[in-house]
Amino acid sequence: MDNRQDVTLGARLLLCLLLMSFVLAIYMFQDVLLPKHFFTDAGTISNLINYVDLGSAQTDSFVSTAWVFSNLGDDGSQVFLLVGVISVVLLMSFRSQRYELVGFTLLYMVPFTLFNLKLSKEAIVIVMNFSCCLACLSGRSKVFKVVFVASLYLLYAYFFRFYYAFIAVGMVFLTCFFSAHGRLRTTLLCLALVACLVLPGDVWTQLQLARDTVNTSREGLSDSKTIFSNLLTPNGIATALPNSLYAAVRFFFAPAFSFRPQELLLSMVLWSVIVLMVRNKNYSHPLMALLMANFLIQTFFEPDLGSFLRHMTAYAFCLYAVPRAPANHAMDGARA
Repeated sequence: MDNRQDVTLGARLLLCLLLMSFVLAIYMFQDVLLPKHFFTDAGTISNLINYVDLGSAQTDSFVSTAWVFSNLGDDGSQVFLLVGVISVVLLMSFRSQRYELVGFTLLYMVPFTLFNLKLSKEAIVIVMNFSCCLACLSGRSKVFKVVFVASLYLLYAYFFRFYYAFIAVGMVFLTCFFSAHGRLRTTLLCLALVACLVLPGDVWTQLQLARDTVNTSREGLSDSKTIFSNLLTPNGIATALPNSLYAAVRFFFAPAFSFRPQELLLSMVLWSVIVLMVRNKNYSHPLMALLMANFLIQTFFEPDLGSFLRHMTAYAFCLYAVPRAPANHAMDGARA
């Protein structure tokens, strides 16, 4: 039995008002407060909108994102950004029913607000993930929730970034895996291993090459301490696991490689997410599986710690829409 006192509604309302004030302050003064590299993606998207014929341009994730914001217009784009961020503030504030969640909300809102109040690919991902949260907070079946989340991710993969399809597949597999028992769970694990072996080696190579390709053009940058390349030269599935494990070590133990405020913040946020996931125990919930799938795929290609943290802010809040599993059903995910 959990005898800890819940956070009162009044306290959560106060938390919400505090975070809203912080969001509005950053939104109004971010051009003055934040360094230039925070606006790199926003500048790229703005240039595409203003100087490129998006209808005839070669499609990539930036062009697709620019097309969305171009159709929304200047005012519509700003409303879109604010609605996405404020929706997450409301979700996290009023779902912070325990003091440990209040503490994490205050920590998480710092990078979340600093990164996501400007034009970016993550702005669309935030709205997508918030939609997933709403679907999973509904009283619909687990099958509906899995199909809804997977469908959104596959649509996003088709129009924006292809690797989101791997996240969708990973989410479906992990939901099924943690919902299964005994031999069925073993069978699913074997099928996953076979699928990984059958997947063309070039797919594994391309996933890993993304990190090295990006970093080749970033040598000499002032933030180079957070940049790292693959441990081994990408070569199919043989190097996928070592490179992914190396990246996970760089993310989990960032201060050991560069002891600065940004590395400390990354580690605090990441370890806090891991602790909350372990304490939640509802591993078979679609959103919990989505968190795990996002992190696993990120370890294949993220080129630096800042990018990892920025991308993580766009999905980690989904944890607040996952109900805690009863202690005696920790691995079975009894609550969908």
